[in-house]
Amino acid sequence: MHYVTTKDGRLAAVINNRLIDIGAASIALGGAAPCKDMWALLESSQKVQQELDTLAQKAYEQQLASVVYEPQLVGSPLTYLRRNVLCIGKNYVDHAVEIADKMGISADLPKYPIVFSKATKTLIGPLELIPLHAGVTRKIDYEGELALVIGKAGINISKSEAWRHIFGFSCYNDVSARDLQKRHGQWHMGKCLDGFGPMGPAITPTYGQPLSDDLRLTCKVNGELRQDATVAQMIFDIPTLIATLSAGITLEVGDVIATGTPAGVGMGFDPMRFLAPGDEVEVAIDGTLPLTNSLALT
Repeated sequence: MHYVTTKDGRLAAVINNRLIDIGAASIALGGAAPCKDMWALLESSQKVQQELDTLAQKAYEQQLASVVYEPQLVGSPLTYLRRNVLCIGKNYVDHAVEIADKMGISADLPKYPIVFSKATKTLIGPLELIPLHAGVTRKIDYEGELALVIGKAGINISKSEAWRHIFGFSCYNDVSARDLQKRHGQWHMGKCLDGFGPMGPAITPTYGQPLSDDLRLTCKVNGELRQDATVAQMIFDIPTLIATLSAGITLEVGDVIATGTPAGVGMGFDPMRFLAPGDEVEVAIDGTLPLTNSLALT
């Protein structure tokens, strides 16, 4: 079960490559939609979420209000962000090593999670163009990541309770302007250009259960495999990230957490392989729908 947002902002589900319009399916089944959009779903009770799952499954089985899923039918699962995306830096050993010399930073592994954020205007959806920002940056890089979406607010969340606060996961591309990142000595400017945070197409619920350590994340550029890792390779696991981020700071419903990128980014090659206009980037994670975007031509 995957939840998506249609181009006109309606909530839909994807089951076995069928896109089910929740509103239309509710009418066809003689009831009212439990949730009309993704934000309503995230803010709903567990009972309502279960009702929605059941409704979507019935519509799928009865072939009601459904079409073949195509990425062009949906946008970002979240039509907007209420707060900055919380991001984790250097959370895979090989990535920490590959960028150390190029960024002029230590290759030592962090003792605690490195946290930064990406501004709300970075958000774009599947198949949307990543802006070129000509005249601002000349070194645009990709970073395939697993994103978490908070479904239950909390502060000082323990590791043992972490998964209860996570609604689901999604593909994310932490697009980065490496020249700005290096020039400014911190990461905000290089990470926060408009359109530098593709996300989606779906948020796939985890139902309070941990993701498998074998869950695989890949990133391809023009069909060439560049990044390939599993959740087990994270330096700081997901419960540790949730506990760290919520220590004295309330995590709100709808907060997005990007959990770090593995080795294979463009900066890590010799010579470096930054994105060129028109390049296509695909981020894929086992169990959810893949995310594809291209760098704009102009």
